[in-house]
Amino acid sequence: MHSDHRYIEALRRNDERSIREIYKQHSAQTIRWVVARGGSSDDAQDIFQEALVAIFQKAQNADFVLTCPLGALIHVICSRKWIDRIRQNNRDAGVRKEEELRYESEAEGDVLIEAEEVLAEQAKQSRLREAFQQISELCQRLLTLLSNGTKPLEAAEILQMNSVDTLYRRKNACTERWRACYEAVN
Repeated sequence: MHSDHRYIEALRRNDERSIREIYKQHSAQTIRWVVARGGSSDDAQDIFQEALVAIFQKAQNADFVLTCPLGALIHVICSRKWIDRIRQNNRDAGVRKEEELRYESEAEGDVLIEAEEVLAEQAKQSRLREAFQQISELCQRLLTLLSNGTKPLEAAEILQMNSVDTLYRRKNACTERWRACYEAVN
C-alpha cells in the first residue's frame, strides 16, 4: 500500500479538504500535459475531472488498494482519456470529411463513379467472405472472436489454447492462410 492511499480513503469519505488537495497538487500537471498535446485548458480540466471520477468509482471497491503514487495513477488515466478523446475527434472528423466528399461528389454528378466503387467494394467483400469460408473452422472462430473485440486472453481460453503467444502465432498463420485463399479467389 502506497502512502498516497490516504487519498483513496478520503475519496471514500467524500473528504472535501483532501479532494481540494488532490486538485491543488495534480491538476496543473494535467493541464500542462494536455495543452502541450494540442488541447485547451478546459479540455485538461475535463480530463482531470473524468480521471478523478474514475478513481472515485474504483475507490468504492473496498478491496482497491493504491500501490503507486496518486499522481502517477492520475497521469496514466488522464493520458489514456486524452488519447481516446483525440481518436474520437479524429474519427468524427473523418466521418464529417467523408460526408462532405459524398455531398460534393453528388453535386458534381459523380454518383455513377461512387456506385461503381460501392459495387467494387461489395465484390471485394464477397471474395473475402468466400476466402474466409475456405480456412479452417478454428481459424474462423479465432479471427471472428478477435474482430468482435474479445480480449486475447479470453479468446485463448475459449479456444483452449495454452497461452496468448500461441493465440497470436495461430492468428498470424490464419491471417496468412486467409490472404492466400483470397488471392486464389481473385
